[in-house]
Amino acid sequence: MIDPLSDLHEARRREDLLGVSNELRRLIAADAQLGSQWGDVAGIAMQVGDEIACLKAAELLTRASPNYPQSWLWLVTALTGLGRHQQALEVIERLIAQQPNDPALQRRAGRALLELGRTNLAELSFRRAISLDRFDVLAWEGLAECITFESGSAELAALEEMRLQNTANMSSTERGALAYTLAKAYRDVGETAVAAMRVAEGAAFCRDDTAFDTDLHETSVKAIIASYEPQFVDKHEDAGVIDGRPVLVIAPPCAGADWLSEVLAADDEAGALQRGNGLFWLNATPLGDQTLSEISEAIEAGWGRNVLGDVGKRYLSQAEEALGHAAKRIIDPTSLSEMAAGAYGVCLPAARIIRIVRDPRDLAWSIYKTRFRKARHWTYHPDDIARVLACHNQLCAHWETIFPGRVLTVRYEDFLSDPQAVARQAAQFIGVDADAAAAEAWLRSETLKTDAIGVHKEAGERFEPLEAALARAGLIEVG
Repeated sequence: MIDPLSDLHEARRREDLLGVSNELRRLIAADAQLGSQWGDVAGIAMQVGDEIACLKAAELLTRASPNYPQSWLWLVTALTGLGRHQQALEVIERLIAQQPNDPALQRRAGRALLELGRTNLAELSFRRAISLDRFDVLAWEGLAECITFESGSAELAALEEMRLQNTANMSSTERGALAYTLAKAYRDVGETAVAAMRVAEGAAFCRDDTAFDTDLHETSVKAIIASYEPQFVDKHEDAGVIDGRPVLVIAPPCAGADWLSEVLAADDEAGALQRGNGLFWLNATPLGDQTLSEISEAIEAGWGRNVLGDVGKRYLSQAEEALGHAAKRIIDPTSLSEMAAGAYGVCLPAARIIRIVRDPRDLAWSIYKTRFRKARHWTYHPDDIARVLACHNQLCAHWETIFPGRVLTVRYEDFLSDPQAVARQAAQFIGVDADAAAAEAWLRSETLKTDAIGVHKEAGERFEPLEAALARAGLIEVG
C-alpha cells in the first residue's frame, strides 16, 4: 500500500523545510483523503513554521474526525499560532460545553482570554482549572499573570504547600514553572530577596530540561557576519524583490518587540505578524545555513532564476496569508531576527529594519526572571544570556554598517518615558500613520511598566553572577 505521506516524510528527512511546506500545500490543495492523518500533517506544518498549512490541515482534520476532541485542539493550536485568539477561544468554549470538568481546557481558555486582554475572565478560567486540579502548575502560572498576590493570601500558601509537598511528582519544567510563579508572588508582596532566590531555582530547573550550545551559536554568528560582507551585498543589490511593505523588528526578548509591532500596526493598512512566526526562515531554506558557500551554491543552482527574489516573493505572499488581509506594511518581529537580517535585507532590498536596544543589566535580569513557554534555551544561565546578547549586538552592528539608512535604532527606555514620541519616530521611518501609532502607544503605555527602568536592582546580590557574565562578554564595565 502506497503511503500518501511518503513524499512529505522524505522532505522532512532531508530537513528541506521549504520542500515540506510545498508538499503540505500540495496535499491540502488536493483535499487528500487522509482521515485522522491530517493531525500528523498539522503537526509537521507547525514544526516547519507553515502555520497557514497547519490551520488548513486542522480544518480538514475537524471535517474528517469531527467527534474527536483532539481534532479541535489542533484547530485551537493553529489559530493561536496565527494570533487569532478570539476564534481559538470560541472553539475552546464549545469544547468546554462538552467537557466542563477538563482542567486543561479551562487553562487554555484562560490563556486565550489573557491574549485578548480580558484579564478578569482569564482569572476565572484559571481558577476553575485549579479547582479541578490544584496541582496544575500551568494554571497557577496563568493565574499569577492575572492577579497581584497579597502577603498571607491563600494563593501564596497553596503555592508554597505545592513546592514543599508535591514537587517529587513534577518534571523539571513543572518545578521551574512553579518556582517562577512563586518568584512573581514574592515580588508582588515586596519580598524581593526571596523572589530572586526563586528565580535562580526556576532557571536551574528549566535548564535541566533544555540544552543550548552557546559555542555553536557564536560560530554561526561569525559565519553569518563573514557571509554578508559589503562586497556580497553590493553584488546582489538588484537581485532581491523591490517591495516597500516589509519591516523587520530586531529585538532580544523582554525589549518590547511585540509592543512596538502592535503600536505600528494601529494603521488600518498595516499588519503585524506574531513574534513566534518562522515565515522568513521557512522561505529562506534554499539559502542553507547562510554561509557564503551555501548562498553561492543556491544562486548557481537556480540556473538563472532570481533565487534571492524568489525567497522575498514567497515570504511576502505567505506573510499576507498569515495576516489574513492585504497590507501596505508587514511588520515582522520574529524571534532571532538578528540572525535572519542579512538574508532579509538582501532578498528584500527596500525593507526597513527597526532595532530595539535596552540597558544590558535590566535586559539580562528581565530575561533571566522570565520562564518562556516557547523554546529559548539560552535564557536560564548567566553566561548563556550574556554571550547570546553579545552576539546579538555584533550582528546588529554589522547590519547597521552594510544596510546604511535602512536601520532605525530605538531605546526601550524611551518606550516608558515618552511612548508617543518614539511611536511617531518609528511610524514615520517605515511610512505608517504616525497619529494612529502615537494614540496606540498611549493606550498601551501601562503594559510595559511592570518591566521598568532599573528592574535589575530588585535582584540584589542574586544579580552578581549576571553582572559578572555581562562584564566577561564586554557588555558592561564593572568597577
